[in-house]
Amino acid sequence: MNIPTERIRDLCTSEVFDRARNYRDEERIDRIDRFDETVNAAVQGSQPKPYEVEIQFVDGTAEPETVDASCTCPYDWGGYCKHIIAVLLELSEGDTDLEDEREAVERVLSDAHPEELREFLFDESERDADLRRRLLTRFEEQDTQSLYDYKKEMSQQYRGPYTYQYEGPDFPEFHDLAETHREQGNPLEAATIYRAMTEVRIENMDMVQDYYGEDFETELDAFVECIREADLEHEEKREYIDYLFDRWGSDDSAVGTFSGQYEDALWELCTGETDLQYWRTLLEDDLPVEMPETSKPDDGIGSFDTRRYEAERRIEMYADVLDALGDTERLREVYEEHHLDIREFCARYARLLADEGEINRAIEVAEEGLDALSNVGELRRFLIDAYADRDPERHRELLREQFLQSGDWEYYEQLRSRCSDDEWETAVADFEARFEDSNVHRLIDLYLREGRTADAFETVIEAARDDPDDAFWRAVGDNGLAILSEYRDDVADYDSETYYEVYEERLEPFLADTTGRDHYQTVVEYLEEMREPVPFRVEKAPA
Repeated sequence: MNIPTERIRDLCTSEVFDRARNYRDEERIDRIDRFDETVNAAVQGSQPKPYEVEIQFVDGTAEPETVDASCTCPYDWGGYCKHIIAVLLELSEGDTDLEDEREAVERVLSDAHPEELREFLFDESERDADLRRRLLTRFEEQDTQSLYDYKKEMSQQYRGPYTYQYEGPDFPEFHDLAETHREQGNPLEAATIYRAMTEVRIENMDMVQDYYGEDFETELDAFVECIREADLEHEEKREYIDYLFDRWGSDDSAVGTFSGQYEDALWELCTGETDLQYWRTLLEDDLPVEMPETSKPDDGIGSFDTRRYEAERRIEMYADVLDALGDTERLREVYEEHHLDIREFCARYARLLADEGEINRAIEVAEEGLDALSNVGELRRFLIDAYADRDPERHRELLREQFLQSGDWEYYEQLRSRCSDDEWETAVADFEARFEDSNVHRLIDLYLREGRTADAFETVIEAARDDPDDAFWRAVGDNGLAILSEYRDDVADYDSETYYEVYEERLEPFLADTTGRDHYQTVVEYLEEMREPVPFRVEKAPA
């Protein structure tokens, strides 16, 4: 189960690896044990309570790609944390010979007297409420608890000597309890437990510093899975559809944080036409009478239009349900009424009309959207296809606009294939003029695509020698090296001597600009790049 040290480096950043080695050398690993292919350890970090590390070796192999590890620390940057790496280093380099405790447990259980075992379990259950609950659930039909009781117990985990700084508790004992109920054929009780977890997480969001929602999403998914396992008739399922729908539409800002997850849960739960029809009824009772006017904030910085947003998302969900039901007639009515209110509707409506053979009306709708809406790339893509065999001039105009807006060279190639030589020369001159003032990278790429290597070379050199006028590039100390590196394979051999003179010229101040391991690693990469040969030409290519 030991991974070679050089492979452990691949699982973390260099800084984490160095700190992990210090942790191991400082003997911060308080406990380490093994059960089957799982290693558990306690590592003393900066907090009074040690962090709990769990490492699973998938399929019993000790390769980096087969390691699945977790830690209770808040690290979330890149690779594994120093506590996990410290344990892996101990397994790789230390004298620790971990006995598989499964063998010891099996041996003890086989030798234990039944009365002694019962007495031990009774004493432990008296002290440990979680063990007592699991024992009763596993071996006895017990009375179920209410949602309120579960939430009350879970909420206690947010209270205590230490405030949760990040995502909050994991609720492992409640996950175990819920899964035990599922194994015993009681999925609705498990659903109650998972529902309690999701609600407690929302109600205690102010207790955590960062809330990423992964645990919430996992538990809400499990809630829906349990309801589906119960194989309920539609009438019995309605209360759960009502619950998810109410949560999705809640005006509570904390609940609203997870409206997307509640919507996904509704789609997972509403599996049949009867469910969808009921969902449709709920939406029809909740639709706005009319679309609120967009507010025009006068504070100079804009503001979020809540009323408009809430109206739009209800209408969007309604349209999605109609689409799932195949009610094209009603869907067309919704699109016709709102295709200039909701940007996504305009392209959907145009495609629906085209699919039904009404191409002229589809083009009309899409053109209306181009004039009235922002961020219209999807509409323009639809019209590019629609005009391909109908209006060559409009088709070329749209290809040009799409290329300029998206930067996708696919549209550049399509436009070139549809232009005469004179038309293309005019188009390239227009692109060149636009990119000279706005985007040096697109200008260089344009030159390269047009076979104008000399212009590309001169532009790269000029851009590298210019002092950056952008605060971000000054802050990161780019100094022109990045653009030289990016286009090295494309233009360096046009005039290798000049190219590497500029490379060296820009590298010297960059080297002296700052310190630190990351900076020096970048310098090394640039130096290695300079060592790679690029063939010198006998003469410079003609300008």
